[in-house]
Amino acid sequence: MLYIIMALLLFAGAVTSGYFAYYFIAVDQNNLLLLVFIIVAFICTVSGMILVFLYVNRKSSEDIKKLNENLKKMRGISYHVSKAGDQVFDELPISIMIYDDNLLVSWSNSYAKTIFNNALNDYPLKSLSLDLLDCAEKGVESATIKYGDKSYDVVHNVKFKIFYLFDVTERENIQTRYNERVTSIGIIEIDNLEESLKRYDMQEKTNIRGQLLGEVSDWISNYKCYLQSSSEDRMIILFDREALDKMIADKFSVLSKVRDISQKNRLKTSISMGIACHDVEYDELGSIAQTALELAERRGGDQVVVNLQGEKVQFFGGNTNSLEKNTLIEARMQAISIKDAVEGSSNVLLMCHNFADCDAIGSMIAAFHMVSKSNVDVKMVFDPKKADVTVRKIYDILKGQPDIIKNFITLPQALELLKDDTLLIVTDTQSPSLVMFKELIEQAKRLSIIDHHRAGDDGYQNYISYYVESSASSAVELVSEMFMFYDPNISFTPLEASIMLAGIIVDTNNFTMRSGTRTFEAAATLKSMGADMTFVRRLLQESLESEKVLAEALTRAQIYGDKFGIIRLDENKFVEDRTTLAKISDKQLTIAGVEAAFTIGRINANLVGISARSLGDSINVQTIMEQLGGGGHFNSAASQVKDITTEQLEEQLKEILRVEYVEGGGGIMKVILLEDVKGKGKKDQIIDVANGYGNYLLTNQLAVAATDENIKAMEERIAKEKKEAENRRKLLMKFRDEIDGKSIVIKIKVGAGGKAFGSITTKLVCDEFEAQNNIHLDKKKVELPGEISSIGIYTATVKLDTDISAQFVINVEEKR
Repeated sequence: MLYIIMALLLFAGAVTSGYFAYYFIAVDQNNLLLLVFIIVAFICTVSGMILVFLYVNRKSSEDIKKLNENLKKMRGISYHVSKAGDQVFDELPISIMIYDDNLLVSWSNSYAKTIFNNALNDYPLKSLSLDLLDCAEKGVESATIKYGDKSYDVVHNVKFKIFYLFDVTERENIQTRYNERVTSIGIIEIDNLEESLKRYDMQEKTNIRGQLLGEVSDWISNYKCYLQSSSEDRMIILFDREALDKMIADKFSVLSKVRDISQKNRLKTSISMGIACHDVEYDELGSIAQTALELAERRGGDQVVVNLQGEKVQFFGGNTNSLEKNTLIEARMQAISIKDAVEGSSNVLLMCHNFADCDAIGSMIAAFHMVSKSNVDVKMVFDPKKADVTVRKIYDILKGQPDIIKNFITLPQALELLKDDTLLIVTDTQSPSLVMFKELIEQAKRLSIIDHHRAGDDGYQNYISYYVESSASSAVELVSEMFMFYDPNISFTPLEASIMLAGIIVDTNNFTMRSGTRTFEAAATLKSMGADMTFVRRLLQESLESEKVLAEALTRAQIYGDKFGIIRLDENKFVEDRTTLAKISDKQLTIAGVEAAFTIGRINANLVGISARSLGDSINVQTIMEQLGGGGHFNSAASQVKDITTEQLEEQLKEILRVEYVEGGGGIMKVILLEDVKGKGKKDQIIDVANGYGNYLLTNQLAVAATDENIKAMEERIAKEKKEAENRRKLLMKFRDEIDGKSIVIKIKVGAGGKAFGSITTKLVCDEFEAQNNIHLDKKKVELPGEISSIGIYTATVKLDTDISAQFVINVEEKR
């Protein structure tokens, strides 16, 4: 720019001097000296201008030369960059593929071709990898997939339709190896051992105990576990997840081996095992294993309960009936436990299961008289509309007994009596989902259970006492055994004793099923208290129409697998009394060769029921019914299935029987459960099942095959749900911070002694909190410290979530 300005100035000077030279030559020729000076100035100016232009031109030539040199260098660098790019595309372990709108591979680098061992151009993603196809169709930006024996992280440029694959096999193998090394703890208990060995001498006891422990030790040694005895009939085992998976695949064959030794030596013994595999501290892991063992024992023993982190509790075994306990030690301990709970309560409520039978109402009446001895207010919560035909008949008879019927109350009455220190006793019910009134279970804060069914994994929580003895014939038997320990002076009317005896008779099918010495002792006790067998027989008599239904149903009977009796009733006729299905199943057991019987009938337009009964110790109908969403006892169980036909339910039943008993399965497949399947797993759990049962799950859309594609889709959905849950939690935490530490003032009128007229409700508190702090609260989540009926300062708690709560202060002042 400087040189241009100088050139312009010299040019202007040359023009000016040229003009003056012309002027003096043409006009004023007298001043020769001045003319010479002007001519010299003109020549100098033009010369200077020429020199400047020459210099500028030289400078430009040098710049052009340097520019050419730089261009030459850049061409060299571009070559090397191109070579580096070629190496990235073709030699480094990064697979790159581009696909088109038709989901066909339009271009791929050399490394991609080595992975997929294919000429990929124009190759459909569907045929190449279902995982990549899923990423392309759903626009997934990142994923981890398996192809062959390798694992790859996928980075997906959705906009330009490009896949980048990075080999992460080593990382995934390390993760798998870590999972395989997660510690597991198992607790093994030899059931009823000392009781069974009483009749043997010392040498025989030592020999038999050695056989049992040796069998367990040999089985454990196959998995390289650490085994340590903690007592004569209890052992602790330590192992890892890899060994546990092998045990599960083996289905814990040690159960049958111990069973064979017991049968050979005519023992009533088996083993129960509780196993926990969680990535937690050892003390917590041991507690989980102990809980699993207790569940196995409550279900009758001879089985293994496995609790895996993040998965549904799994059950193995349970193929023999519960072993009868010959001592009353447990009954004494439970009687003392319930008595302490009763005497620590302001009042007691009793409840049984829905569709109550004779054992349900009988055990409730028995428990009523037992609890009454503690001089606390006790009522039986009952609705005859939720009972079977026989129980409705019993209830009508009780209406003529004012001293008895006054102790039965309705649900609304029970809710009015329910307090924080009320004890709710549930009889004859193994699951909170089966109780007559779920509202009571949800609101009661103190709970005791008395039941004889095998427990499931959806049992009660936070109970004070839990008396479940699956070897007992009935709940009436359990309660009657507690009488002598609770109070020896318990008595009741002959009518009540007869109702209780009817409960035992019905549940044992006239003492032909699950009847032990203690069953007859309980029946004898009731008989001594005035139970009338003739009354019971009349009570249990069937109408002529009912007998005709039974007879007609038997004409539909079919034998499946040589030992299963199956009756499917008319699809277009409703079974008004659900006990009819059980009666038909019981009737089938009188047919020669039938070891288990099933009756299927439509209960209403949306519900189909199935009742199951079995003989002996070889077939556990409880586990069969659990697979259909039900449950029950080893020899008697049932289920109700919604939105299905009787024919479809029959096919499902036959498939289960075929897999478990008729053909024995034939291969294993992995499936992902689409919903909870009782006895198998929870939604989203990946489980191994026999091919036959797996096909049943797939056909009925209860599961999908555990392919890489389906597993990936499940993981993405779970991740999304987890993120949504985290966002919700953050909002709750923020809401908690807004509530914490705030206060409100409530003014009330008080009378003499500072007592308020009425009490302050949660609705009033929430309304005032919103008015004074501009924050709305759900009154159902606000907990007051108790009844607020006087002036003072109180602290209220807002339960936003299970582990998120906030507190604020309530200043109660006198209104002037």
